Amino acid sequence: MKGRVYFGTGAVQHVYQNTHNGFLIFYSVRDCLVFFTVFMVVARNHRVRILGLCLMADHIHVLVEADSRRELSSFVQHYTAWFTALWNAHHGQSGSLFRGPFGFAPKVSDKDRRSAIAYLFNNPVEKRMAVRPELARWNFMPYAISRYPFSEPIKKEYARFALRNALKEVDYAAKAGRPLSYAALDRLRARLSADEQRQLADYIISTYSVIDYETTISYYGSYESMAMAVNTAKGSEYDIKEEFSPGSDTVYGRMTTLLLEQGIISDVDQLLLLPKDERMELLEPLSRATGAGRRKTAKYLHLKME
Repeated sequence: MKGRVYFGTGAVQHVYQNTHNGFLIFYSVRDCLVFFTVFMVVARNHRVRILGLCLMADHIHVLVEADSRRELSSFVQHYTAWFTALWNAHHGQSGSLFRGPFGFAPKVSDKDRRSAIAYLFNNPVEKRMAVRPELARWNFMPYAISRYPFSEPIKKEYARFALRNALKEVDYAAKAGRPLSYAALDRLRARLSADEQRQLADYIISTYSVIDYETTISYYGSYESMAMAVNTAKGSEYDIKEEFSPGSDTVYGRMTTLLLEQGIISDVDQLLLLPKDERMELLEPLSRATGAGRRKTAKYLHLKME
């Protein structure tokens, strides 16, 4: 429409990506951190402005300013291909993770941008992964005001050698513009306690992030006003066709817990390394035990439903 800017400075795009066949891709903190560091390195290289990012088990949301549709496509294709290669190698899979083409919708007015921001932040609440958006980790909202929202702040002078060494490696990789691989994360976390692993996760997110929280908050005036607004108005998105999957995403965690308790796997990363026929044998028992239904259970097990 005349007078409306869809790309360039001030033009915000809401990017939405479904996974192929609706399969889960974010099973663990490692999956999320690998994606996050890849995404942020690519965002820096493409010089796009990131206003928001939310990782859900089977899809992602991004709010981004890009100079052109070509730049937006190049950015999305770059981080998608890079993460897919790392994820497939680690999980013993092949093929595309995300369904193409990706969806996006321009947010022209401030009202539309506020609605998109609220919608993005509230995704974890909608799927019952958090009671309030400012308490969710993977919408990254808490990092707008804290470097350590889910752990104790690190005092490097008092930290154990293993943690100090891990922080140095994170600093070096981030400065070099290199994302963290699964192998790197496993090495960094190997000698850390559970509390230190939480500190490391917060440190990685805060160190790699290029999310422009200042601009995002500016649509509300302050962080407090933004938090109040997104809790009051959940936002809406009519411009992107999003598949609705009923029920809570917490069921996926229960599935993992059951498999671990039964000794079927010793780590969630082993799930997709199981042969397809063994995963098929898990479909009905997991569905019954969790009440998730066959469709959600099949998504978790990477089994295509006919």
